[in-house]
Amino acid sequence: MKHSLVRPQFVTHFNCIGSECEDSCCYGWNIHIDKQSYKKTLAHKELKELAQTALKKVKKSEGVWAQAVLNENGACGFLDDNNLCQIHAKAGESLLSNTCKTYPRMAHMRGNDRYESLSLSCPEAARNVLFRPDPFLFEQREFHHDKRLKSAPLWAEKAYDYSIQLLLKPGQPLELGLTAIGILMKTTDRVANQELKSSAIDDMFQQLVILSENGQLKQHFDGFNQDTDIHQMNAFTSIQLWLNTNKVRRGRSRFELINKAICALADDKKNISMASINQAWQDVALPALVGHEALFSRYLLYYFYHMQFPQVDALTPSEAFRVMLTDLFMLRCYLAVMAAYHQGLSEHDIIMCFQVYHTNRQHKANYSQYVTGILKQSKFDDLAAILTLLA
Repeated sequence: MKHSLVRPQFVTHFNCIGSECEDSCCYGWNIHIDKQSYKKTLAHKELKELAQTALKKVKKSEGVWAQAVLNENGACGFLDDNNLCQIHAKAGESLLSNTCKTYPRMAHMRGNDRYESLSLSCPEAARNVLFRPDPFLFEQREFHHDKRLKSAPLWAEKAYDYSIQLLLKPGQPLELGLTAIGILMKTTDRVANQELKSSAIDDMFQQLVILSENGQLKQHFDGFNQDTDIHQMNAFTSIQLWLNTNKVRRGRSRFELINKAICALADDKKNISMASINQAWQDVALPALVGHEALFSRYLLYYFYHMQFPQVDALTPSEAFRVMLTDLFMLRCYLAVMAAYHQGLSEHDIIMCFQVYHTNRQHKANYSQYVTGILKQSKFDDLAAILTLLA
């Protein structure tokens, strides 16, 4: 069967920078070895002796037949004194395990087509998405596979396409684009529940374009109650505390830099307030981000594409929207505290904030479900409330 393979430029231009990486994937997490790679490594004349101690057989599945043994510094046992992979150096890429060959590359199927992406838990991937020129130019070529997969429902395809159009509407501030997307998701909920026909999504999109052009969308956003510091703080501290629980070993020192910056904003009584984080955002982070005006638009385009928004996990479209805004809110908080700590933001700081958050996010099982629970507890379970996270 002929289908399409879609690859954005941020994937095409990705190259592992090896020992120069700020947070190498050869440190601090379980590196799974498939059965074929395990056997070939043990049979390789230059690697078999090292493999006896650097690999541990676990036999969980064909894909997780063994795992790399980490040394006392958390490094994969196959790294040499220059932090370079000896498997790659002595046997070539073909002998690498599937994990090492592919990470941070990822792919998902949508409507029988294959869409390639990168995980932001890799610093170089984050750099490609956030800072490289033209990351969202797409190449498309023929792709063959025999699987028959269920296509995305029409409501999801429409919601995806219209969300991107609303986000990128020329001259429209980001917060208004997100307001429009949130309203669109409420209609999408009803279509997904078969309460309305899919044409209702088309009609709502057209209405939102008109509301944006006549200024009513801005009035709608400005009318929300902005006095939400207590609720914002509850959401931030609950999520950050959970991310601090059973932290992954990889990138822990970078995560602790975030924690250190948060604590540095504490008052004399060691209390941290959302007012101080918001003040840091306004006074230090925003001026430091001049010249990076497209930062969050790029991130959201990546998010829509990578997460297959609004079909995220088992969430409703509106729940997926609220989780997305929470991710945006947490990243804004990270950038704010790091800006206050360093009295500015370098490209390295920005990449670290995005990469550290996504490293910890992706290693938390049921993250989306946990966040939706926190949002309900913090009274961010409707559109008017969740949009105040953008204040």
